[in-house]
Formats: sequence, structure tokens, C-alpha cells
Amino acid sequence: MAERVSAMSCEQALSVLAHLKREGSVRDVALWSLGIGAGLRIGELLRLRACDFLTAGGQVDTRLVVRSTKTSRERCVPLIPVVRDTVKAYILSGLRHTELLFPITRQHAHRLVREWCAAAGLEGRFGTHSMRKTFATLAYDRSGGDAALTARVTGHSNPSQLMAYIGRTPATEESVWDGVRDALAGCRV
Repeated sequence: MAERVSAMSCEQALSVLAHLKREGSVRDVALWSLGIGAGLRIGELLRLRACDFLTAGGQVDTRLVVRSTKTSRERCVPLIPVVRDTVKAYILSGLRHTELLFPITRQHAHRLVREWCAAAGLEGRFGTHSMRKTFATLAYDRSGGDAALTARVTGHSNPSQLMAYIGRTPATEESVWDGVRDALAGCRV
């Protein structure tokens, strides 16, 4: 059974990014920013090539089309500025257009993420999947708790799958239980 990893808070994810910008390579910064800022699975990240990010004119695009390794469905992922900037810097560092961005194994990527988190002073169970879980948690929180919208953004099949993935109970469910609890608290039998 695979080890369960944790999502990070926004502050923790940014502390790893800050550490990598100081101490890491341009590749490491790009991998981390894509992981937390685009919410891709590690298999999807490791299949990316420089040309996947480039427009016909050779510029870094504002969107990335990715085929899910799990569902084989395509989804369009907007590249937020921190992701676009770090990928652009990495591509401009000398990558050939057909070259893999991250020519490493899943195991190597897992070790790197654990090392980065430890070096940034984080304690917990972290691995490559922590990047996607962090993205999904941030997206859910920033959507105002809209599980259906977040499931579409993250590529989950349905909202209940997303909620189980991030370890949350939907706010609407919680409010129903809270309401029943409060209603029954005042009843005398």
C-alpha cells in the first residue's frame, strides 16, 4: 500500500518555493511550481516536453493542454503567472523543444520533494502527490467550498471523489449535521 501523503498549507508550499528559488535549480523550481500551481499528477508532469508549453510563434503559452494519465481525458490548464514564469525561465535555460522537462523517474521526483520539504523545515508526510493535493485543497478553499467547480478544475470525475481526495466533508453536509445537532440540543425528552 502506498504511503498517504499530506497536502500543505499555502504558506508551506510557498516556503518550499522560496527555498528552491534560493538553493535549487531552475528545473526544481519549475517542477515545484507546476505541481502546486497547475495541479497535475506526477505522471503528467514527467511526460511534459518544452514544446507542450509553446505557441506556434515560440512563446510560452498562457494555457497547457494535458491528457490525464488516469482518465485519458484532455483538460486545458491555465498557466498562472508563477507557473508560466518559472517554466519560461526553465525552457529559456537551454532546453530543446522536444526535450522532456523533467527526465527523472517517479521515485527520483518523490525523493526530491521529500528533500525540498525537509530543507524548507517542514515536518510531515510529503511526496510528489502532496503537490497535487495542495493544489486541490487551495482550489477548493478559494472556490468558496464549491466541490463541483473544483472537481472540474482538478480533473476529478465528480465532487464526492474530490472531497474524499482532499479529506473534507462538503460544507453543505457539515451545515446539515450542525443544524440537526443544534436543533436536537434544545429538545428535552
